Amino acid sequence: MPSSVLLLGATGGIGALIAGQLSSHRHQFDRVAFLTAIADAGPEKEAKYKAVPLPRIVGALDDPASYNGFDIVVSSVNDLEGAQIRYIDAAFAGGIKHFYPAEFGMDLTRPEIQEESFFARKLNIRKHLEHVVSQDPSRGFTYILVGMWSNWMLDFNIFGLSDDKKSATFVGAPDTLLTTTHAEDVASVTVLSLLPSHLKSLSERRHIRLAGSTLTISQYYSVLSKVLGHDINVQYVSKEASYSEAEDPKEKSNHLAIILASLKRTLGFGGSVLEGVDNDSYPEITVKSWEEVVKARFS
Repeated sequence: MPSSVLLLGATGGIGALIAGQLSSHRHQFDRVAFLTAIADAGPEKEAKYKAVPLPRIVGALDDPASYNGFDIVVSSVNDLEGAQIRYIDAAFAGGIKHFYPAEFGMDLTRPEIQEESFFARKLNIRKHLEHVVSQDPSRGFTYILVGMWSNWMLDFNIFGLSDDKKSATFVGAPDTLLTTTHAEDVASVTVLSLLPSHLKSLSERRHIRLAGSTLTISQYYSVLSKVLGHDINVQYVSKEASYSEAEDPKEKSNHLAIILASLKRTLGFGGSVLEGVDNDSYPEITVKSWEEVVKARFS
């Protein structure tokens, strides 16, 4: 049975891609819309809202009434403070039955993640969502697990390339496995997983794993070297040394630097690898490999 879908965060990096995919498949849903908090957000923000190819609803993300009439919420908000906990409560109080949290990334059950500060908020949101869903057998959730976004790894130079791209510094070990997936493929699997052909019941509680590439860290650098046409001298930083750097007085007061160090450590020591991927369950998607992503960026 076709469902109605409400999107949160429709103008963000992943949200805009999801909005475009929802628009392409809108005929397969009863209703599709995106929610904004205020009617007039100023010229710049309003221009972004007008570019979203979906009907707009003005309400409040923490008001149950804003969710009336929808079955599913897909959250793609940029949530640095854990506000999704309020949105989860409001959405289910407003009558929705299925929630996608804005955690389009790593498998949070991996042991490498449990003690890292970068994931504390994400783990709290997941714990809260699972508790709320457990109170009603008709409720469900979907986690989209994709490792790290391959385009984001290049956008933010997570591989630590120098300006001339002939050397690099990376927190991790060369034989560590890392899974990456392009954001466009993340958006595709998110929307396809909403379709009746994939979501058989709103009460399903799913972990969907999609991988673009799973390679060792040294193989990622080999691809970069191949595409760039020259060798890259990589210096690997140990886990112990990464903690020492975070204790530097210059960095200790920089919360963002500490959080980013936590993420890099997770990537470099196995926290991003996906096992048992579901690519074969989504034959509609031809995922972009790491080499394809790098060639598109540098060739």
